[in-house]
Amino acid sequence: MVAAERDGRVAIVGDEPATLELSAEALALPANGGSVRADRTLEAAPSAARVRFIDGSRDYQTGSVVLRTASEGGGLDIDLPAVCSRALALTAAARRLEQGSDRLTLALGPLESLTVEPGDVVTVEADERNWRVGRRDRDETPSALLEPTSGVSMGEDDGIPSPGEPSGLIGEPFFRMIDPPPLAGVEEDRRPIAVVSGDPWRPMRVFAGADSSSLTTRGDVGEPATVGILASALGFGVCNRWDEANVLDVRVEGRAPESLSVHSVLAGGNALAVETASGWEIIQFRAAQLIGDGIWRLSGLLRGQQGTDVEAMEGAETGTIVVFLDQSTVRVASPSSERGLSMVWRAGPVGAPAGGAGVSDTAFTPGGRNDRPWSPAHLRSALRVDGGFDLGWVARNRIDGDRWDGEPAMSDSLRFQVRILDAGDPVRVFEVDAQAAVYSAVDVAADFEGDLAGAEAAVAQWGEGYGWGTEARVRLV
Repeated sequence: MVAAERDGRVAIVGDEPATLELSAEALALPANGGSVRADRTLEAAPSAARVRFIDGSRDYQTGSVVLRTASEGGGLDIDLPAVCSRALALTAAARRLEQGSDRLTLALGPLESLTVEPGDVVTVEADERNWRVGRRDRDETPSALLEPTSGVSMGEDDGIPSPGEPSGLIGEPFFRMIDPPPLAGVEEDRRPIAVVSGDPWRPMRVFAGADSSSLTTRGDVGEPATVGILASALGFGVCNRWDEANVLDVRVEGRAPESLSVHSVLAGGNALAVETASGWEIIQFRAAQLIGDGIWRLSGLLRGQQGTDVEAMEGAETGTIVVFLDQSTVRVASPSSERGLSMVWRAGPVGAPAGGAGVSDTAFTPGGRNDRPWSPAHLRSALRVDGGFDLGWVARNRIDGDRWDGEPAMSDSLRFQVRILDAGDPVRVFEVDAQAAVYSAVDVAADFEGDLAGAEAAVAQWGEGYGWGTEARVRLV
């Protein structure tokens, strides 16, 4: 079956007899060449096809069939997004394997160029086969591209969709734990995120404890998370503006990503987490484009969101885990007393024990990243006439900091640590209770002896219950 236009609508055209014979008299004679041009692919056709489908006779689980031929070509994978039987899936595999061998291009006469429509089945003089019109061009030299109709017929289908018995075995799910910063819309939720995914899917339960003998239930996950891996490396990016230089090429498992308007992205939409060496970078994207088999290109990026600007400077290698922060994101219980403790976390089917087959485990240390102060903004240094430096910055608010109806109360105290660095090594550390500091000329002379080539100032804010937050740095020049 093919999709074609009929009476101004898209119609599904099945196998049907030939409706028109294209004789030599009905064809035009082009300036160069003949009226009929035959194209044949000389490369070896694929020798095997694997079709994955929704098996209606097995409780709608993912089914798979493989069809092999005597050809010496490679193999191909087909995802059939339909509830069907094994017989229909095998038919789809057979028809796919026979595609692409022969094609005819016909120069049409004036009447035939108006009569022939894509999807029509026709015959060609001196050829016994039936051909289907794949494309018709109406330009100065009207032509039609013909492909042979399929000779594959569907085998006997004796199965009907029916619920099956629950499978006694299930593979280990994909499992990660994320200690997130404040996320848009749920800034006050300090609990970690449990990322669980698998196919076939069953509701999962998350356990945690100091060791395997002290595991307790932390929450249930009803829907699989949408996850992926980077198909290409991600370079470091700019923050606080659109990153148009980098893109995310992600092989996605789960719900397909969608493009959003600028306003929707700025309102918190299309957020995802990319695993880096030092933590998870929160990124938002504007556009999503399918560029390959399950690979999506995400562009129009906002990097280092929600205080993850340090992670944005690291980038990520090919194969890095990506988690889409959508409605399937699930939080699980973890009291503040567990912060800093390396614990065993497990995920397995609901109703099953917290160990054995079908259970994944990971080591995870809750760190209370929700309470980590963000790096100060607009850090700057100005040389004083006496040789010292005036330092100034603006504290950022982790919670509800983008309000338009006035400034909200600061989420962290105005207590700051200033570190003076020489080629990355600290030479002086002091604290201030304001968004400004003076690095005196006397201290400059004592710390650097006139050479400021590697001099930097780093400023971090204090967070109650967390400690010193992320630093911002500036050159002392």
